[in-house]
Amino acid sequence: MPPTRVVLDCDTANEVDDQFAIAHALGLPEGTFDVRGVVSVHNTIAHGPGSRDMYQEEAERVVGLCGGGVPCIPGAERPMEHREDLVPSAGLEFLVEETRRGPLTVIATGPATDVAALLLAAPETRESVRVVWLGGFGGKEVYERHKFHELNGRADIVAWRNLFEGRMDLLPVPGWPAPAKILVQAVPFAEDLRALGRPIATYLAEILERWVVEYGRDIDPEGEKILWDVACVAAVADPEAVTVEKTALPTLDAAGSHDYSQPEREVGMVSDLDEGRVISGLMGALGRLPEGSRF
Repeated sequence: MPPTRVVLDCDTANEVDDQFAIAHALGLPEGTFDVRGVVSVHNTIAHGPGSRDMYQEEAERVVGLCGGGVPCIPGAERPMEHREDLVPSAGLEFLVEETRRGPLTVIATGPATDVAALLLAAPETRESVRVVWLGGFGGKEVYERHKFHELNGRADIVAWRNLFEGRMDLLPVPGWPAPAKILVQAVPFAEDLRALGRPIATYLAEILERWVVEYGRDIDPEGEKILWDVACVAAVADPEAVTVEKTALPTLDAAGSHDYSQPEREVGMVSDLDEGRVISGLMGALGRLPEGSRF
């Protein structure tokens, strides 16, 4: 089988898990992924109107530490304003071009703006595009418990609705319960990262520790961090590490409220994962990355 052609669409530096996901994808065994590029998408809820540019800078840093060779392209700088809003960007143009070259998997770990805009900009390519998106909920019970904590969806509700209603191949990876299992203890995990002797692994250790210091008191009092976005890379690179179940998507209104009595369509959804296998795959990928870097 040829390697899977992949574009990563990330809000890198929103937290620290996008950085782990990018490095994971770039360090996979040869022949697994053909990473075509990394597109940076906004998250205005987290970091305001300048978020896209901030994330673009961080994506370039991470790719450089992984050895470079992969283009980093700025995507949407704001949410969609209405259902037909393309939110033009160089990242959208790049995605359209790549979809027209052949089958493409877009691993989207931030707001769904770019992938929703892709469906509008090039509807003829939807048969050749697979979208793996970190967002949404695993069901009504999970929605009721976590509905105010789903940042990727709330950062662009219009795009969220378009994504759910679109007729492309969609694999949602809801934060709960599966990715939430990828929980690491910051201090010992940072030591394991540094022991790999790779610049990118050392950098990931640094930002992991910094995140816990800055946010840990309010979010993870025992110094733990969930590496949410790594689940999306694992779902594509190592399908046996995740459990996918057919699930009916709910109907969403303009405020993002979910109506589970009005199903939109049925898709495969990641409902569980083997966190030990996922973390092992991540560490193996980091260990394959080069010892030198551009930074």
